[in-house]
Amino acid sequence: MAFLQGIRNKIGYFIIKRKVRNLSRNKEFINIADAGKVGVLFKQTDEENFEAVQDCVRMLAEGGKQVFVIGYVDSKEIPDFYLLRKGFNFFCRNDINWYGIPQPAFVNDFIEREFDLLIDLSLDNVFPIDYIFAISKARFKTGEYAVRAEHADLSIDTGLNRNVGYLTQQIYHYLSILNKKQQNKYE
Repeated sequence: MAFLQGIRNKIGYFIIKRKVRNLSRNKEFINIADAGKVGVLFKQTDEENFEAVQDCVRMLAEGGKQVFVIGYVDSKEIPDFYLLRKGFNFFCRNDINWYGIPQPAFVNDFIEREFDLLIDLSLDNVFPIDYIFAISKARFKTGEYAVRAEHADLSIDTGLNRNVGYLTQQIYHYLSILNKKQQNKYE
Protein backbone atom coordinates (compact mmCIF):
# COMPACT_ATOMS: atom_id res chain seq x y z
CA MET A 1 0.00 0.00 0.00
CA ALA A 2 2.86 2.40 0.83
CA PHE A 3 4.39 1.67 -2.57
CA LEU A 4 1.13 2.59 -4.29
CA GLN A 5 0.84 5.79 -2.24
CA GLY A 6 4.41 6.69 -3.25
CA ILE A 7 3.52 6.32 -6.93
CA ARG A 8 0.40 8.46 -6.46
CA ASN A 9 2.44 11.18 -4.77
CA LYS A 10 5.09 11.20 -7.49
CA ILE A 11 2.48 11.47 -10.23
CA GLY A 12 0.58 14.12 -8.26
CA TYR A 13 3.66 16.29 -7.71
CA PHE A 14 4.58 15.86 -11.39
CA ILE A 15 1.12 17.24 -12.24
CA ILE A 16 1.72 20.20 -9.91
CA LYS A 17 5.10 20.97 -11.50
CA ARG A 18 3.60 20.89 -14.97
CA LYS A 19 0.69 23.15 -13.97
CA VAL A 20 2.97 25.62 -12.14
CA ARG A 21 5.19 25.85 -15.23
CA ASN A 22 2.15 26.90 -17.27
CA LEU A 23 0.65 29.10 -14.55
CA SER A 24 0.02 32.71 -15.46
CA ARG A 25 -0.16 34.79 -12.31
CA ASN A 26 0.43 38.46 -11.60
CA LYS A 27 2.91 38.26 -8.71
CA GLU A 28 2.92 41.37 -6.57
CA PHE A 29 3.82 42.11 -2.97
CA ILE A 30 0.59 42.75 -1.08
CA ASN A 31 0.63 44.39 2.33
CA ILE A 32 -2.14 43.14 4.65
CA ALA A 33 -3.68 46.64 4.63
CA ASP A 34 -3.80 46.70 0.81
CA ALA A 35 -5.36 43.26 0.37
CA GLY A 36 -9.01 43.22 -0.66
CA LYS A 37 -9.69 39.57 -1.47
CA VAL A 38 -8.02 36.98 0.74
CA GLY A 39 -8.04 33.19 0.39
CA VAL A 40 -7.37 31.01 3.42
CA LEU A 41 -6.39 27.34 3.20
CA PHE A 42 -5.99 24.93 6.09
CA LYS A 43 -5.99 21.31 7.11
CA GLN A 44 -8.51 20.71 9.87
CA THR A 45 -6.83 18.73 12.63
CA ASP A 46 -8.52 19.55 15.95
CA GLU A 47 -10.72 22.05 17.78
CA GLU A 48 -7.81 24.33 18.78
CA ASN A 49 -6.65 24.48 15.16
CA PHE A 50 -10.17 25.36 13.97
CA GLU A 51 -10.57 28.12 16.57
CA ALA A 52 -7.26 29.68 15.44
CA VAL A 53 -8.41 29.58 11.80
CA GLN A 54 -11.74 31.16 12.77
CA ASP A 55 -9.86 33.92 14.65
CA CYS A 56 -7.73 34.61 11.58
CA VAL A 57 -10.79 34.77 9.32
CA ARG A 58 -12.58 37.04 11.82
CA MET A 59 -9.60 39.45 11.95
CA LEU A 60 -9.45 39.59 8.16
CA ALA A 61 -13.20 40.19 7.83
CA GLU A 62 -13.14 42.88 10.54
CA GLY A 63 -10.34 44.54 8.57
CA GLY A 64 -12.69 44.87 5.61
CA LYS A 65 -11.31 41.95 3.62
CA GLN A 66 -13.44 39.69 1.47
CA VAL A 67 -12.43 36.25 2.78
CA PHE A 68 -12.79 32.84 1.10
CA VAL A 69 -11.92 29.75 3.15
CA ILE A 70 -11.26 26.13 2.22
CA GLY A 71 -10.47 23.43 4.75
CA TYR A 72 -9.39 19.84 4.18
CA VAL A 73 -10.63 17.15 6.56
CA ASP A 74 -8.48 14.00 6.36
CA SER A 75 -11.33 11.51 6.70
CA LYS A 76 -13.88 9.91 4.40
CA GLU A 77 -16.67 12.23 5.53
CA ILE A 78 -16.90 15.78 6.80
CA PRO A 79 -18.33 15.94 10.34
CA ASP A 80 -21.62 17.89 10.52
CA PHE A 81 -19.97 20.33 12.95
CA TYR A 82 -17.89 21.77 10.10
CA LEU A 83 -20.64 21.77 7.51
CA LEU A 84 -22.61 24.32 9.50
CA ARG A 85 -19.87 26.96 9.36
CA LYS A 86 -20.89 29.97 7.31
CA GLY A 87 -18.24 31.09 4.84
CA PHE A 88 -16.19 27.89 5.16
CA ASN A 89 -16.01 25.23 2.45
CA PHE A 90 -14.68 21.81 3.35
CA PHE A 91 -13.64 18.77 1.35
CA CYS A 92 -12.48 15.33 2.44
CA ARG A 93 -10.80 12.17 1.08
CA ASN A 94 -13.99 11.19 -0.78
CA ASP A 95 -13.67 14.47 -2.72
CA ILE A 96 -10.21 13.80 -4.18
CA ASN A 97 -9.26 11.67 -7.17
CA TRP A 98 -6.71 8.85 -7.35
CA TYR A 99 -3.82 11.35 -7.61
CA GLY A 100 -5.04 13.38 -4.61
CA ILE A 101 -6.46 16.26 -6.65
CA PRO A 102 -9.58 17.83 -5.10
CA GLN A 103 -12.67 17.53 -7.32
CA PRO A 104 -15.37 19.85 -5.85
CA ALA A 105 -16.33 22.79 -8.08
CA PHE A 106 -15.73 25.28 -5.25
CA VAL A 107 -12.06 24.19 -5.14
CA ASN A 108 -11.61 24.95 -8.83
CA ASP A 109 -13.33 28.33 -8.36
CA PHE A 110 -10.95 29.04 -5.46
CA ILE A 111 -7.90 28.17 -7.57
CA GLU A 112 -9.04 30.39 -10.46
CA ARG A 113 -9.92 33.39 -8.27
CA GLU A 114 -7.21 36.07 -8.34
CA PHE A 115 -6.84 36.72 -4.63
CA ASP A 116 -4.70 39.63 -3.53
CA LEU A 117 -3.39 37.37 -0.80
CA LEU A 118 -3.46 33.59 -0.23
CA ILE A 119 -2.70 32.39 3.30
CA ASP A 120 -2.06 28.73 4.01
CA LEU A 121 -2.44 27.91 7.70
CA SER A 122 -1.51 24.23 7.30
CA LEU A 123 1.32 22.92 9.45
CA ASP A 124 1.76 19.68 7.48
CA ASN A 125 2.33 18.79 3.85
CA VAL A 126 -0.97 17.46 2.58
CA PHE A 127 -1.13 16.90 -1.14
CA PRO A 128 -4.63 18.33 -1.79
CA ILE A 129 -3.67 21.58 -0.01
CA ASP A 130 -0.26 21.60 -1.75
CA TYR A 131 -2.08 21.31 -5.08
CA ILE A 132 -4.46 24.21 -4.40
CA PHE A 133 -1.70 26.45 -3.02
CA ALA A 134 0.77 25.76 -5.82
CA ILE A 135 -1.54 26.40 -8.76
CA SER A 136 -3.60 29.23 -7.24
CA LYS A 137 -3.59 32.44 -9.28
CA ALA A 138 -3.26 34.55 -6.12
CA ARG A 139 -1.01 37.58 -6.51
CA PHE A 140 0.81 36.93 -3.22
CA LYS A 141 1.10 33.62 -1.33
CA THR A 142 2.28 32.98 2.21
CA GLY A 143 2.46 30.03 4.59
CA GLU A 144 4.60 28.10 7.04
CA TYR A 145 8.22 27.71 5.90
CA ALA A 146 8.57 23.96 6.46
CA VAL A 147 5.37 23.37 4.49
CA ARG A 148 5.19 26.10 1.81
CA ALA A 149 8.73 27.23 1.04
CA GLU A 150 8.65 26.10 -2.59
CA HIS A 151 5.57 27.93 -3.87
CA ALA A 152 5.20 30.76 -1.35
CA ASP A 153 6.23 34.35 -1.95
CA LEU A 154 6.74 34.75 1.81
CA SER A 155 7.47 31.76 4.06
CA ILE A 156 7.20 32.07 7.83
CA ASP A 157 9.44 29.93 10.03
CA THR A 158 7.53 29.13 13.22
CA GLY A 159 10.48 27.26 14.71
CA LEU A 160 9.41 25.24 17.74
CA ASN A 161 6.18 27.20 18.04
CA ARG A 162 4.25 25.15 15.46
CA ASN A 163 0.63 26.12 15.94
CA VAL A 164 -1.87 27.97 13.78
CA GLY A 165 -2.35 30.82 16.25
CA TYR A 166 1.35 31.65 16.27
CA LEU A 167 1.60 31.28 12.47
CA THR A 168 -1.30 33.72 12.06
CA GLN A 169 0.37 36.25 14.38
CA GLN A 170 3.62 36.02 12.42
CA ILE A 171 1.89 36.39 9.05
CA TYR A 172 0.04 39.48 10.29
CA HIS A 173 3.23 40.90 11.77
CA TYR A 174 5.33 40.56 8.63
CA LEU A 175 2.59 41.58 6.21
CA SER A 176 1.94 44.68 8.34
CA ILE A 177 5.51 45.93 8.68
CA LEU A 178 6.43 45.42 5.05
CA ASN A 179 5.02 48.51 3.40
CA LYS A 180 4.43 48.36 -0.34
CA LYS A 181 4.50 52.14 -0.76
CA GLN A 182 7.88 52.47 1.00
CA GLN A 183 9.25 49.55 -0.99
CA ASN A 184 8.38 51.24 -4.29
CA LYS A 185 10.21 54.47 -3.21
CA TYR A 186 13.51 52.57 -3.14
CA GLU A 187 13.14 50.65 -6.39
